[in-house]
Amino acid sequence: MESFLTYAKKIWPQQLLKDGVINTRLIWLGLLGIILLVMGGVIDRQTVSPSPKVSNEPLKVAVPVNLSYEEAIEGKLTHTLSQVKGAGTVVVNITWENSSTQEHARNITKESKIIQEKDTAGGVRSTTETKESTQILVSKENNMDHPVLVKEIKPMIKGVLVIADGAYDSNIKAVLTKAVEAGLGIPSYKITVLAQKK
Repeated sequence: MESFLTYAKKIWPQQLLKDGVINTRLIWLGLLGIILLVMGGVIDRQTVSPSPKVSNEPLKVAVPVNLSYEEAIEGKLTHTLSQVKGAGTVVVNITWENSSTQEHARNITKESKIIQEKDTAGGVRSTTETKESTQILVSKENNMDHPVLVKEIKPMIKGVLVIADGAYDSNIKAVLTKAVEAGLGIPSYKITVLAQKK
C-alpha cells in the first residue's frame, strides 16, 4: 500500500494529495461526474421515441380538395366581404358567362408522300398521301403525367349576388357593392347586394 501511495504522489498532482492521503472530496466529485455521464447516456436512450407500430390498415390522410377557379374566386370574395365592418355573415354567388378553357402544348408531326404510278399506256398518275398526327406534350410532376399548359382563358363574370346580414343598412350595401367592383373589376350594374332574412 505504501508503494502505491508513493507512486500516486509522483503521478497525481499535489492538489489531489493532502498530507500523503488522496483527498476524498475530489474522488467523490470524480465518481459523481462519472455517474452523471453514465446516467446521461441512459436518459438519452430512453427519450428516443420508440419506433411506431406498423398496422395493416390503410393510412387515412386528409387530402385538400382542389377548388376550381370559379369556386376559389367565390370563396375569396366571401372571405373578403365578411371582413367589412357591419357586413356580418356573407354569401356570394357568381354567375359565369362561360367556363375556363385551357390550351395545351402539342407536338404535331406531318408526313407527305408522293406516289407516282405508270400505267400500261405510258401515262403517269401522281398521288399525294399526307399524314398528320398530334400529341399533347406531357411533363412529369411527382411521378404523375400532366399536360404542358400553354394558355388558360379564365371565364368572364356575368353577375354577382351578395347576401349579407348587414345589407339592410344602405351604407353597408353601398360599401359591399364598391368592394365587389374593386375586387373583381366589374361594373356596379352587374352586382346585386341583398339583406339576409332573419
